[in-house]
Amino acid sequence: MGLVGLAFLGVVLGAAGTEFLRASKPELVEKIEDAARRFVNSLCSSNSDDEKAKEK
Repeated sequence: MGLVGLAFLGVVLGAAGTEFLRASKPELVEKIEDAARRFVNSLCSSNSDDEKAKEK
């Protein structure tokens, strides 16, 4: 139960920190979100490339 509480606290603090950064330095948040999108897209595209390679 304590672990769930700590996880919830982390989510709340992360959301508050993001909103604080978004208000004070929006360009930094945009760069971080852009980097996260590129990272996720690279993971997703590598998985689909692996599947295409298996089909051949």
